[in-house]
Amino acid sequence: MYHLKPEMAEELKQTESEIYRKSPKFLNETTFIATVGDICTIKIVEDIRIPNLMIIDLKTKRNIKLDKKQLETIRNVKCKEVKVSNKPGTISKELYREIQKAINSDEKTKIIVDGEEDLATLPVIKLCKNGAKVIYGMPDKGMVVVDVNRHAKERANKILERMLVK
Repeated sequence: MYHLKPEMAEELKQTESEIYRKSPKFLNETTFIATVGDICTIKIVEDIRIPNLMIIDLKTKRNIKLDKKQLETIRNVKCKEVKVSNKPGTISKELYREIQKAINSDEKTKIIVDGEEDLATLPVIKLCKNGAKVIYGMPDKGMVVVDVNRHAKERANKILERMLVK
């Protein structure tokens, strides 16, 4: 299990990746797309394609439920669906294991989190192959597109090491 330490919260809000208001067209050329967060998942589904991995919690901004149209978009994505529990500020063993299975599968997967999915971006970056794109929402700013490479993996690994509860 991983647990976010309070002093790390500000660090996680920083990104070296570009923030997009609209879905970037270069995603059409990407082999593997993973989305973390409901709004960016919906945008990618509507604008680009169904991502290989979607991690959602059926909420936006922590506690606002999706509206009817947003829920419909999510529900209309036909793929393998897995439900996991994950408390806020953590990455549960169950969530980590399902991310790992989904990344190693050829089947598109939707992981629905009971709790919070925000920190799932870290294990997704760690476990994806170089060249994958990991997209997550930045509230009131847009979506961040992380190009998975050695540098992104090193950063995710360092943060995860500090969060690991032994």
